[in-house]
Amino acid sequence: MQTYRVRVTRVSDAHAQAAVRTFFLELGAHRADDDAGFNSVETLLASLGSCLLTSLKFVAELSDVPIEGAWIELDATRQDRPPIIVAIRYRLHVSSTQPSERVERMVELARANSTVLGTLARATAVQGDWIRD
Repeated sequence: MQTYRVRVTRVSDAHAQAAVRTFFLELGAHRADDDAGFNSVETLLASLGSCLLTSLKFVAELSDVPIEGAWIELDATRQDRPPIIVAIRYRLHVSSTQPSERVERMVELARANSTVLGTLARATAVQGDWIRD
């Protein structure tokens, strides 16, 4: 079993800083302030996107399937009462010369091996697809 630890400190009225090992991430910590930086939901979506891309790279390397590039767009829908995310949608863009069936299989395996996707899918609807870039 693996454990993770992140320290988050409020550094001003509008900002917080997350720290892990020697790395830092500046976060917005002022409600509804688009100028403060990544808010909590945007940070959650970034984590999901990063995890899916990491899983895709891992699966591609294990399968010896070249991926020239990949990026992901994510959206979340939040309801106000109670304040929860009710849906997450993503589109994964993959650049590869491999046949679509092979890329589709890698994307399926990446989804199955994504820790953040697996965790979020237990709490809310997460749907996504992929397209070739």
